[in-house]
Amino acid sequence: MSKRKDNNIDHLSGMRAFIKVIEAGSFSAVAKELHVSTSTIARRVSSIEESLGVTLLHRSTHNVSLTEAGQIYHERAIRLISEFDDTVRVVVELDAQPKGVLKLTAPVAFGRRYLAPLIGPFLSHYPEIELDVRLTDNHNDLVAGGFDLDIHEGENYLDNLIVQKISRNDCILCATPSYLDRCGRPIHPNDLNKHNCLRYIHPEGDPRWHFIQNSEMHSILPSGNLLSDHAELLLEATCSGLGIGEFEVWLVRDLLISGRLEPLLPQYNMINKLNGDFIYMAYLANRRSSAKLRVLINFLAENLRHIGELSEIEIQKIRNL
Repeated sequence: MSKRKDNNIDHLSGMRAFIKVIEAGSFSAVAKELHVSTSTIARRVSSIEESLGVTLLHRSTHNVSLTEAGQIYHERAIRLISEFDDTVRVVVELDAQPKGVLKLTAPVAFGRRYLAPLIGPFLSHYPEIELDVRLTDNHNDLVAGGFDLDIHEGENYLDNLIVQKISRNDCILCATPSYLDRCGRPIHPNDLNKHNCLRYIHPEGDPRWHFIQNSEMHSILPSGNLLSDHAELLLEATCSGLGIGEFEVWLVRDLLISGRLEPLLPQYNMINKLNGDFIYMAYLANRRSSAKLRVLINFLAENLRHIGELSEIEIQKIRNL
C-alpha cells in the first residue's frame, strides 16, 4: 500500500483489533474471543491500513507479523489506547465512590506489621474497593504483575515509575539489656569484634557493617554463631538474648520504645545500601489519575509517615528507660 485514503473509519475500534491480533497471533483467535467473524476483524485492520496508506501486517496462512510501519504503529497504539482508557476512567470516577480492585505488593515483614492492621480501617472507609495484597521480599514487576502500587525500600528499579517517599529507612544495632549486662555495651564499632553478632545475608548485600560519624567511616566484618536471610528470625534470636543484630527501625521501633531491646552506638549512623535510605510507594505514570489508587496512597501516606525513623520524643523516651 502506498496511497492514503481519507475514508470515514472507526479508527479506535480498528486500533484495538490490531493490538489484539498482535497479542493473539491471528485474526481467528481474536474473532473467537470477541464473538465476531474473522472477516470482521480483518476488515477493521485493513481499514486502518487503507486509511494510512501503509501495510502494517505481513499475513500468512498460520500467523501474522509486523512490518516496520506496523512496529511503529503498534508501539504508539498501545500508549494511545492506554491514555484513552485512562481518560475515560478518570471522568467516570470523578464524582463516584472509589471502587474496584486494587493490587499492591510490599515486603513480607513490613506487610505483616504495618499493612495488615490498616486493611480493616481502609476497607471500612472504602467498602467498594477490593484489595489484592501480595507480600514478597523480591521486587515485583508492576506491569507484568498487574500491580497498582508497590511499597519498597531502597532505590527504584524502573524508570517509568512515579515515586512518593513514605519515610527515611534508618538502620540500628540493638540487643537485649540482659545480653548487654552479661557481655558489655560497645562504645565504638571496633568493640563489636568481641560480641556475638547475628548477621543478615543476601546475595546482593555487603557482609560488613558500616558506621559514619562526623564524616568519618568505620567498617567491621561482624562474626557470630547465627546468620540468616530472614530478618524476623534474626530478630527473634536477638530478643532471646543471643547477641547483637542490625535491623531497620520500622522492624524494631516498638521493641526499642518498650525497652525490650536497647539501641547501640546511637552516636553513629549506620549505612546499609541494600536497604537504602528511604521507603517508597511507587506506581506507573498512567495510574496517577485513578481515584481508587489516590485514596489508598493518601491513606497509607498518612498512617505510615516517618515509620522508618525515630522521632526526638521517641529517642528521649528510649534514653530515659
